[in-house]
Amino acid sequence: MGTILLIVAILIFVSIFFIFRLFSNYKIDNYQALIVNYAVAATLAFIFYNGELPVSEVVNQDWFLPSSILGVLFASSFLVFAISTQKMGMAITSVASKMSVIIPVTAGVVLYETETLSTFEIAGLALAMASFYLIFKKDKKEGSTNAKYVILPIVVLILSGINDTLMKYIREIHFNLESTLNSEILFIGSLFAISFISSIVLFGIPTIVNKNKIEIKNIIAGSILGFFNFFSAFTMFKAMGHFPSAVFFPIFNVGIVSLSALLGIVFFKEKLSKINYIGLIFALGAILMLTIN
Repeated sequence: MGTILLIVAILIFVSIFFIFRLFSNYKIDNYQALIVNYAVAATLAFIFYNGELPVSEVVNQDWFLPSSILGVLFASSFLVFAISTQKMGMAITSVASKMSVIIPVTAGVVLYETETLSTFEIAGLALAMASFYLIFKKDKKEGSTNAKYVILPIVVLILSGINDTLMKYIREIHFNLESTLNSEILFIGSLFAISFISSIVLFGIPTIVNKNKIEIKNIIAGSILGFFNFFSAFTMFKAMGHFPSAVFFPIFNVGIVSLSALLGIVFFKEKLSKINYIGLIFALGAILMLTIN
């Protein structure tokens, strides 16, 4: 069951990358779409929720505080990711976000007695991190970079790592494999509700200040994104309960990067260099090593 959930989570997450890629084609305002996305994802969760606990009692749950922190971090990390992409380039920013896998893996070893790192897992993790660099490496620099903005991809790495670590922590401490479906849906709904409130502050204010016109296409795009985002978060949250951090996060990230690269070739006619293909081979090797172990 865990393997199926992991595969589904990867496929849905890749579909989100696919949607973001289409955003540029249709000139979608990312900030407006993100606000709508969080609203739709939260609404879906509360529609699906059919538990006995009133939604108004969410604030009294022991997981509410960490989920609130995670909700704020979700919106904040996207904002930093967007700025870093503009200032330092997509390749550098993407590598930083994926290299963050080292944070939840290390945290898993420190926080949970059941998790340890074998030599085989360390080798698989190293191979995974090498694959990220090689897959995103370009023959030519993606625009000019400025040394004063080098802090941005570092912040992306840290925030992405904290997001994954906190999500896993909530899963391990406040939920288990016997947790009810409704309790997990309620958590996901609360998470996106906080993200929605945070996104209004982070993205809504700049939209108002810049007097950007709210367009129906942005609302539609955000709604589609929100639909996939809800199921992505839910399947990811379910799947991570079946695996230790050293297995789940490397496979999850490598699977997303590899499949996204392949979809780029098929649907967007992207061309990969020999270095990129070597990265894909490394990624496959990392998945095999971690899975076999």
